Amino acid sequence: MEQSSQGSFVPQGRKDILTTAIGTEEHPGRVRTAGYGVGVRQYFGSASRSTSSQTTNIVVEISRLKDELMSQLKDELTSQIKDELRHQIRRELEELS
Repeated sequence: MEQSSQGSFVPQGRKDILTTAIGTEEHPGRVRTAGYGVGVRQYFGSASRSTSSQTTNIVVEISRLKDELMSQLKDELTSQIKDELRHQIRRELEELS
């Protein structure tokens, strides 16, 4: 604890500040303070799975964003090409004069 208040404690693997302070090793696969035999899944529950409608919504949104981005890029490139053509035409006209 002294090291923590001074800011010099450096956790190493499973030996974090709590295990150092209470003086016991952490056991893998268990949740602290939940008691013996309680695993991570029992304590926190299983990971939620996305439904097919969520997946479909995500795919639709990605497609919409892709189309929007492509449209913006096309507009920007068209503008740049027009500017470059104007510049080249001006140069050629100046060379002819």
